[in-house]
Amino acid sequence: MGSTYFTSASWRALKRLGICALLCVVTACGQQNDSAETQAKVAYSGPPTVGASSIVFNGLRSNYTVSSTPSGLSVADKVGSDGTTIVSANIKSLIFNDVSINLEISSKANLISSSDLNSIIELYIAYFNRVPDANGLAYWIDQFKAGVSIDKIGESFYAAALIYSTQTGYSSSMSNADFVTIVYKNVLGRPTPDKEGLDYWTNALANGTETRGTLIHKMLGAAHTFNGDPTYGWVAKLLDNKNLVSREFAVTQGLSYVSETDSISKGMAIAATVTPLDTTVANGLISSLIGTAPNTKDLPTIGQASRFLGQASFGATSNDVNLLMSTGISNWIDAQFTKNQSSHKAYMDTTAAGMLNGISGLSQNNFFESFWQQAATGEDQLRQRATFALSEIFVISFQDSGVANYPRGVASYYDTLATGAFGNFRTLLENVSLHPMMGIYLTSMRNQKESGTRVPDENYAREVMQLFTIGLYQLNPDGSQVIVNGKPVETYSSADIQGLAKVFTGWSWAGPDKSNTRFFGGNADVNRDVLPMQSYPAYHSTSEKKFLGVTISAQSPANPEASLKVALDTLFNHPNVGPFIGKQLIQRMVTSNPSPQYVARVAAAFNDNGKGIRGDMRAVFKAILTDTEARNEPKLANAGTGKLREPVIRLANWMRAFGAKSTSTFFKLTSLDDPLTSLAQSPMRSPTVFNFYRPGYVPPNSEIANAKLVAPEMQIVAEPSVVGYLNFMRDIIPNGVGSSRDVKADYTNLIALSTTPDQLVDQVNLLLMANQMSSTLRNQIVGAVNSITIPATNTTNIDNAKKNRVYMAIYLTMASPEYLVQK
Repeated sequence: MGSTYFTSASWRALKRLGICALLCVVTACGQQNDSAETQAKVAYSGPPTVGASSIVFNGLRSNYTVSSTPSGLSVADKVGSDGTTIVSANIKSLIFNDVSINLEISSKANLISSSDLNSIIELYIAYFNRVPDANGLAYWIDQFKAGVSIDKIGESFYAAALIYSTQTGYSSSMSNADFVTIVYKNVLGRPTPDKEGLDYWTNALANGTETRGTLIHKMLGAAHTFNGDPTYGWVAKLLDNKNLVSREFAVTQGLSYVSETDSISKGMAIAATVTPLDTTVANGLISSLIGTAPNTKDLPTIGQASRFLGQASFGATSNDVNLLMSTGISNWIDAQFTKNQSSHKAYMDTTAAGMLNGISGLSQNNFFESFWQQAATGEDQLRQRATFALSEIFVISFQDSGVANYPRGVASYYDTLATGAFGNFRTLLENVSLHPMMGIYLTSMRNQKESGTRVPDENYAREVMQLFTIGLYQLNPDGSQVIVNGKPVETYSSADIQGLAKVFTGWSWAGPDKSNTRFFGGNADVNRDVLPMQSYPAYHSTSEKKFLGVTISAQSPANPEASLKVALDTLFNHPNVGPFIGKQLIQRMVTSNPSPQYVARVAAAFNDNGKGIRGDMRAVFKAILTDTEARNEPKLANAGTGKLREPVIRLANWMRAFGAKSTSTFFKLTSLDDPLTSLAQSPMRSPTVFNFYRPGYVPPNSEIANAKLVAPEMQIVAEPSVVGYLNFMRDIIPNGVGSSRDVKADYTNLIALSTTPDQLVDQVNLLLMANQMSSTLRNQIVGAVNSITIPATNTTNIDNAKKNRVYMAIYLTMASPEYLVQK
């Protein structure tokens, strides 16, 4: 890791964060959302007042839509009853409760050169680290045009900075070194100046070469010389990005806060979100301030985009966040439906081709390679995430010794789920039922008709009802149980299991013939592990089959295909399927405790996709992800909102957020089952057919139980797995994961932010927590990062310290209960 500091500091910071009490905290499932991206509306308090040169509106700027028309500007009230106000040519400003709009600033800005405008704007950045207000900028443009130099304007800025010392941190009694330190932070994004630079600028002030009014202009010029530098190019880029945001705020939008202190404090808050890599947070704050036009494309803010991707994919990346913000949620989902599916079986076949033993040389580790490669880098992220959710409903597992013998078969089964994720549930149900891996796992393969004392195997018949389609009890459309005489009504009986078991007789390995030898596993076809099971009429029950109110008459000759069709059609059309499957998919992707109304809306999409088609899985996933309950941010503080992130999801989040790459290109990960040294979870290694956890699991003696909520993922949480997860992430964040540390994150962009811990933490917050990190947690992590001192000399030590800051920020975030509970 380059330093032992990260190790000891991490544990001290964890202690401050209360991670030792993680189990207790997580079960509370609550968090305060301190970064709401919406602004409260104020009550209507009267019509606008039109003056000689301004119009005063009695509401926030975001309550109104300002539009250009052929005859000029119009201002439409979106909230109250003002209607539309036409702005005449003599009006110079529009004044709202929170901000004003300077209607002359754009034309004024065009009267000076772009470089001169930049110089004035950058004085705001350098002295206050804030965006300029339009009114102030207009005044200084006029002064500059009248002959006042940039240096003289700088002297005036310094005088103003002293007046607002509480906000700016300047004081007339501060030392030259303290002054230079503040300017370093504002101009260069570096809270700690290098000794050489500090001495140089301090001496310039001491000997009178520069004043506190002129020094900044010189430092700004020096900052721009870093443009393109491989080490410090980010300094110039940060300054350029702050300039762009400033132009958007003051020139394009013409905004000034009504309060002078707001102009400084809120202008500083906007500028503080700008990084060398990203301006979207700042632009999002401006958009929130001015209000947006009616959103016909459901374009999310940056935080909303990241939160959505946390539900709809294996995790947010900067590129995907930006794409989603420009395309909108519905369009993104529709585009995902068109992405090509990558085949895990094809990966296994390619791998086997390079082995001496061919297919027989494959192991489950080869499937893990393919899984993580697609999860981390696949463009079809919605399919990836949906498939993983389905794999936890239609369970098979490598932990079954029979299944473990066929890793290529498991890859093929996972492909079947991936195809079914965007297909029809009826097709998916049939493909699952006939897949040889399911046949092995739930013992429907080689299942024989009744004879003498032998009865058909009932395993699959039971589980296809209990787990894959209708559940144990009859449900209302909203997922609540049907209650009769105070008790829930069972969906099926032992007689139903016995009748349905007969349907699943006479199915076994695929091959070119239907001989007895092949039925029992002999004369194996090379592709039998990936081909659907075929029927063997000689072993199929011909007697009457009764189940779920349906009767299949006695057959002569046996007709396994006809029996299967009736059975699967009956299950598919059962009214329970929509709410039963829909609720579980909501739980896997959005929230453990969806409201009955949410379940009902998703069930309705299952029942009818809007075109009269039942079981359209595209409609189901779109309904889940676009539902108001999934997208409704005001409920983020509700303890019943969200879900615990399961370990596989956490590791995938880390890989995607930080661009993890495989040195070998194969993503050489193996089993992650060990709770003490790893994640206590590996894909396709569930301990039972009931998945890693039950959908209705309630942690005993917990606040969740007291609140009558469920927390499925908590079933695999215990003290050993908590400690194991912390140790695991503490190791892999700096060193990588997999065989020979094959998979490593790329922290290049974060290292560029390491000298500004607040910006570093904000970027981690965006990618891992969708900007939902509480101010308390943020302050704690920023403090912990700041505690790692970046030395002034020795390049190796400097680089190690920067990396350790990045490791610390990521580790403490991923260890926090706020991250573990996905909201």
